[in-house]
Amino acid sequence: MKQKFTLVFCLLSLSILASDKGYFVVFKNKSSSRTFNPYNYFDEKAIENKNLLGLPVYDWHDLPVNLNYVSKVAEFSDSLGYKLRWFNGVTVYCSEKSIAQIKQLPFVKKVIKWKGSSEILPQGIQINQEVAKNLPVFQWQLNTMGGELFQKRNILGKGVRISIVDVGFRGADENIQLNHVFANNKLIDSWDFSKNKPLDFTKGPMHGTMVTSFIVGKLDSNQIGHAPEAEVLFAKMKSILNSNKSIEEAWLKAVEWSHRKGARLVNSSVGYTEGNHTLDMLTGDTCLMSLAGNLASRKGMLIVNSAGNEGANDWKMIAFPGDADSVLTVGAIDPKSGIRTSYSSYGPSKDLNLKPNLTAIGDVFWHTGSGLKKLEGTSFSTPLVTGYAACVLQNQPYLTPMNLIDTIQKTASLYPYFDYSHGYGVPRATLYFDEDTIKGNTPTIALLKSPNYLVEGYYYFKYLSNKGTQVFYQIIHKDGYIRDYKVVTFEKNNQSPKIYYKDLSKGEVIRVFHRGTYIEKKIE
Repeated sequence: MKQKFTLVFCLLSLSILASDKGYFVVFKNKSSSRTFNPYNYFDEKAIENKNLLGLPVYDWHDLPVNLNYVSKVAEFSDSLGYKLRWFNGVTVYCSEKSIAQIKQLPFVKKVIKWKGSSEILPQGIQINQEVAKNLPVFQWQLNTMGGELFQKRNILGKGVRISIVDVGFRGADENIQLNHVFANNKLIDSWDFSKNKPLDFTKGPMHGTMVTSFIVGKLDSNQIGHAPEAEVLFAKMKSILNSNKSIEEAWLKAVEWSHRKGARLVNSSVGYTEGNHTLDMLTGDTCLMSLAGNLASRKGMLIVNSAGNEGANDWKMIAFPGDADSVLTVGAIDPKSGIRTSYSSYGPSKDLNLKPNLTAIGDVFWHTGSGLKKLEGTSFSTPLVTGYAACVLQNQPYLTPMNLIDTIQKTASLYPYFDYSHGYGVPRATLYFDEDTIKGNTPTIALLKSPNYLVEGYYYFKYLSNKGTQVFYQIIHKDGYIRDYKVVTFEKNNQSPKIYYKDLSKGEVIRVFHRGTYIEKKIE
């Protein structure tokens, strides 16, 4: 079976066959805390974050793995990968015969099989127009989320540290949108986890460079991201297509490193779908990446993850770790229609968790240095939300990750309405600052009672509106989950879409949302 890793920013994929030589060996216990000095291990910013949130300086997960165990396992291995403190183990690459021997070691708790992964390669549409004419598009991108209000209040992510976990940052040190990051020493640290050495900006994909620009980018006086004053970390994962090493391993190590380095936010425009994972595993607590997302939240760090670009493919559903309850999962909407793009992955997760949490525009413009390039994918809606979150954290630094998720969701365009395509909608600073003036006429729901059995009864919702107006509605099963949902675009004035009574059950609820107005009707 193919293993597919979604670098979720384009719609063209390249797959490879995975090797089965990688395993993660989990140990039963750890080294003693007496040998661990958290003030030597953690960055000062990490200690500051813990104190700010009232968290302990360290916990069991931060303790190092037992090196004696690692050495013993190495005797049976061809090579070792990363030691993962959070999950108390080490990645090994060896034969099935050797792993059978490792399983018999008395200190081994269990073994998890890794698989190699494929990647999606960059793609964009070059826009051959004068640069000067197109620069206002950057402000428009931010203004879809009310970004001008953050700018007006000088809330630009100052003091917030963000880790970008991605597959490559080629050209980041020379990119005109990131010049201020390097000039002002806002790049705190970087590391290449594919080669376990300092990051080389001359090699690899540019995906991380592009993603970063939509968080902290700035071109002269033109903001590209919401948080140009934030600090950043670069964590590069594997980018070699024929490697049998697991990207999942590198992602886990990068997240662990991000916490150590003091990140409050992690932008992860990546995700797992098919192969070593199945739809039945979308429970929020099965995949190690998802477990890491939940653990990161408890440790004071929020992961903002792309929903994925599988909406038009066989998988369709959100990607791991976007199923985790404590991960902020972001889908993409079409900037023209305002509804989910065909490529954006959707929910629900296997346990019917409300995913994705939010959406943002997925079709954006990026400056190449000589012109503009149009990019599309949830890889780019995600950093827009990450930058937004950084601004909220600057304004409310004491928010825990779950409080932050809740705060942002309540500022979204559809809240309290939710569906599995749009989440709670697009976060808006206008709602965050309670300055939103967009309100619609109140929709109404009514039951037409038929005089005889020849005419079917139906529910309908209507309001005075113009052609082109959108109404979101859903049907909630009596057990509480969303049974069906739709977006209705009115084709004429005073249109009244119908939901036939025969298609409903007693105890179900119809919910309708229109431009800030939310109502519901229970079926009696």
